[in-house]
Amino acid sequence: MELLGSHKVSFASVRAFAIQCHALDLSAYDLLFTSTHVDKDEKTKNAYEEQFTSQLLTLAIALRTKFYQGYDHRSTIPYVSHCGFLYKYGKNAEATEHFSIKDVCDKIIHANKVKKYLEAGIEKPTTSLCGKAQDGSLWELSMSVSLFAEAVLNWVRDVEETYPSGQRERGGRVED
Repeated sequence: MELLGSHKVSFASVRAFAIQCHALDLSAYDLLFTSTHVDKDEKTKNAYEEQFTSQLLTLAIALRTKFYQGYDHRSTIPYVSHCGFLYKYGKNAEATEHFSIKDVCDKIIHANKVKKYLEAGIEKPTTSLCGKAQDGSLWELSMSVSLFAEAVLNWVRDVEETYPSGQRERGGRVED
């Protein structure tokens, strides 16, 4: 018995997750360093870090679901080209690569370390996601989560303008 069919993720949900990630990214410094709240035992900082990474994962999973349902992730490269850098470390070499929204989602999901750099006067904080590729080489995605969230919002807007009823053309036919 099939109750739900395929996973359902609306663009409204993707938009909401992106907004939450944007807000969490930009509010960290004010909350943790310049607010009237004193966080002696770092419980607020720990709760923030958990909320931040949880929302990033939620956004990544929702976006990957959309791509697996037929949206071309390669077309998203221009949207995220200004968000950060993807470094790949290999045999005595380092390379930076272009990446798509889906590539960022893959790195969010597969990261084994997340670092957030907060400094006074820095408007767009940097988050670094680090991990290991299947071939054993290391990678690091260093990016602004708020700029990534804005890129996602721009992509969602453009997809909705292209397919206003939420439908997309696939294999010569239009689907929901």
